[in-house]
Amino acid sequence: MAPKLLVSSIVLLALAACGSGGSSGSIQGLSGPQQVTIVESSGGSSTVRLPRGVRGVAGSAYQTDPTRMWVRDDSMETLDTVNMILNSLSQTNYPDRTNLGAYRCLVTEESRGSGGGERGQTGNNYEEWIVESTRANNSAPQIVKFWVLQDEAMGQDIEAIIYGLLTVRAEPSDAQPLGDFTLNFKSIAATNASTSTDTIFQGYLRTVARTDSQTELEFYMWNGDPDGTVPTGEFHTRERVHVVGDPSTDAGRAYSEYKYVANAVPGTGSFTESGEYQMQFNADYVALRDVTNSNALDVKDRNNYDTYVFRYGVYDATTEARVRQLSGFPVEDAAGNYGWAGFHGIWFPEEVTVTNGMQVLRRSFQNNTTTPYTAVVVPGRLEKRTSSAITLGDVIDEDFQMFDPSAGNEILVRWTGQQFVRMATRSGNSWTPESSPVNIESSFTTGQWMNLWSQARGQVEFTWPASILNTTPAAVWQSTTVTADSPELASGDLTLHGYFHMLKADITSNQANFVSSETPYHPDATNVSSGNQTYVFNKTTLMLTLGGNDVNFLNGVTVTQGPGMHGLNCGPLFATALTSLGQAGSQSVTYDWSIGSNPWNQLRTLKDGDGNYVSFTPPKRFTYTHNESGSPFDGRAFNLEWDGMHLGGVPHEENSGDNRWYPAFNIPTGTQLTSGQSTYLVKQLEGEQVMVSVGNPSAVYTSQGFDLDTPLSAPGQDPWEDPAIGEKPTITAAPLYVGGVLQTEDE
Repeated sequence: MAPKLLVSSIVLLALAACGSGGSSGSIQGLSGPQQVTIVESSGGSSTVRLPRGVRGVAGSAYQTDPTRMWVRDDSMETLDTVNMILNSLSQTNYPDRTNLGAYRCLVTEESRGSGGGERGQTGNNYEEWIVESTRANNSAPQIVKFWVLQDEAMGQDIEAIIYGLLTVRAEPSDAQPLGDFTLNFKSIAATNASTSTDTIFQGYLRTVARTDSQTELEFYMWNGDPDGTVPTGEFHTRERVHVVGDPSTDAGRAYSEYKYVANAVPGTGSFTESGEYQMQFNADYVALRDVTNSNALDVKDRNNYDTYVFRYGVYDATTEARVRQLSGFPVEDAAGNYGWAGFHGIWFPEEVTVTNGMQVLRRSFQNNTTTPYTAVVVPGRLEKRTSSAITLGDVIDEDFQMFDPSAGNEILVRWTGQQFVRMATRSGNSWTPESSPVNIESSFTTGQWMNLWSQARGQVEFTWPASILNTTPAAVWQSTTVTADSPELASGDLTLHGYFHMLKADITSNQANFVSSETPYHPDATNVSSGNQTYVFNKTTLMLTLGGNDVNFLNGVTVTQGPGMHGLNCGPLFATALTSLGQAGSQSVTYDWSIGSNPWNQLRTLKDGDGNYVSFTPPKRFTYTHNESGSPFDGRAFNLEWDGMHLGGVPHEENSGDNRWYPAFNIPTGTQLTSGQSTYLVKQLEGEQVMVSVGNPSAVYTSQGFDLDTPLSAPGQDPWEDPAIGEKPTITAAPLYVGGVLQTEDE
């Protein structure tokens, strides 16, 4: 039976580049932990078994890629930061690069529990990692040095570098379920030398050597002294964990604490957040005493938990090989900053401003030569959208954002299955919820075009019916960006017809900010020849025009309030004029124009040396119907997208208790998806398990013989050592791994 105390997921992320350690000659690389947790559910975290009767292809990625499930609880929040580091470090595949020199990676920023799972319309964000992995011989420890470049640190707008040193002396075994490792790390401003003691935070995670059968682990991370006086404009924080347990009986004790004190920090204000817990556990239960809450007692059932899957793999149903779908490649600017160009646009770190005409380079993996490309940046973006049919019954009780033209703001709406209601209204960047849902059906007229948006669905559109029902047809959309090389522009400029949600040209400041009852939108057409607008998409400038003027903000206009902060869109637009407004809902292809200062509002792409636009492969798209008896999502259809690293499209819901986002349902391992004529398999790879509290904690506490009056000690700062790994190496070679996937010339 797998050990359940602080289980360390020691296998690398199950992506195409993974393999057993290995490297220079006969020296084999060692793997450290990818994830640590205080306790594990009794179901185990090492695997989610394949469905019964599945024989499969022996040795295939689908059969062998590990599934990792870890337990999360408020008392375990302290491990979030170190697990972010460990999970990201695993994407660098350091055992495979033992003694092969320093190398560069683009690591997908950790998004677990923070709203991930949405359809990937803006692509991924990355962090640049430099890694050097060495081992003197097969009896020596694995030494992994890493440097992480961050746009911000601990919520502060400060460019920083995390310096880390992981030493793996032994991988986990029956005798040492945690293995034997030490991780020391620190974060300092990027402008400071690596030897600076002016840290943003620092910390360690380590196993502790013992002479008995117990295993022991300590974690401590801090900035300043949260128990002392915190200077104005600063924050001090401390997070620490101590666990001692016996893997043979799956029993032990743990201590956990976090404390965050901010004193008039800009953008944050002043507040204190803290939690301190003493824990004792056996094979079936975990008893927690909340020290900061009058020693309140809680007992969790390790055999009863809710599971939330955050990452999946997609595999060819015949060969069971992983489906590679990275539609892009790394690029660098003149200063050597690395970014990514792909289907969703161009990504660079925040300090890099991508401008029109800017030259970027793609570096060869074979010979380190470079190929120049020219960045194209247009302050607007035209997308061709192809529909897939759903009904309102597929979106019951899902929340959508929509623009309310009569009020000039955004509202959060929901179809309950019986009513169309307003749930909240946006004020600035926050939502003001209604005390109870407000029926707003009287606000709409028959034939009115409805444009809704959510993270999971993207845009959902329908024509307001005479009687709104679950059977009311709606459409979701897959988008591709239109450039001068697109087929629609083969004969020159593209004429488009608008009837709803039509932006004006030369938008003024009052219109952009919805000031003095002004709006950037024309009223909706009353019929196909009254109030309609004819737009032209200019093939040369790649701007949408109306009456010869750009559909954009006037020069110097900035958006400081209202929905324009997130950009404005115009559409649906039609390549062929409608003969009646009722035709709008049956059109399978429409166009959408967006403007704004955000990257997702703009066209950002590349031209090659011949002046041709680079064509990037779009994500694979699947239609999925969820099948789970008793679930509110049973029988509903969803459109999923696979970009090679993430399967997007599962709706997420925010938990009001911890403000984290969780998937509303899980896709079972073994689910078959189709795209075109091909069939694929889905496998759960990573997720969280939340233990359920028992109804009578005092009774269970007594019956299990727990004794929290014998507390476990809190770890201290003394074991921390400066990583002392020196300045970040200068690497000119292209990133070797992107999101954990080995890069090759044919990516």
